[in-house]
Amino acid sequence: METEKAEQSMRPEAIRSTATGSVIRPLTLIAATLTTGLISGFFYAYACSVTLGLSLLPDEQYVEAMQAINATVRNGVFAFSFFGAVLSLLVALVVHLTRPRSRHLLLVGLACVLYIGGGFMVTFLVNVPMNEEFARIGEVTPSALAQIRADYEGPWNFWNWVRIIFSSVAFLTLIVACLARSSSRVGERGA
Repeated sequence: METEKAEQSMRPEAIRSTATGSVIRPLTLIAATLTTGLISGFFYAYACSVTLGLSLLPDEQYVEAMQAINATVRNGVFAFSFFGAVLSLLVALVVHLTRPRSRHLLLVGLACVLYIGGGFMVTFLVNVPMNEEFARIGEVTPSALAQIRADYEGPWNFWNWVRIIFSSVAFLTLIVACLARSSSRVGERGA
């Protein structure tokens, strides 16, 4: 039985498959790390610059600026990181499924749950609906505008921080995966 397994592993197709996997797995991990890092940085940049600057504006200017940002943020550069992180994480997960006991699989799986659940889905379920409702603001009185802003700004910023935390932890998890030895297995000593 052992001899048969050894002979099968020496066949050209087994060698090609192993070599291909040893190239594809790290490439997918790098792509997932890059795109997840970009989107977590995007969410973070909002918190440490955009929202701070917008908070200094009077209500009418705040509403106009945020509406303009929300109208233009859906572009190819944003899509590369926002949707690219989901795609590259899922591809990395599938590629790492060939090694079910590897630490890489565990870390990529955790990063998928963190980003897709806490970054991507929060955006679609919370931030985007808030933005769409905010886009429909028409002519209102100054006091109504102040209330609309108060109802939007605080909750939007809170949920942005949720995205930052989950996306950043996913990014850090992928960095750990990149630094982990490729031969490490869950439960093995020294892994």
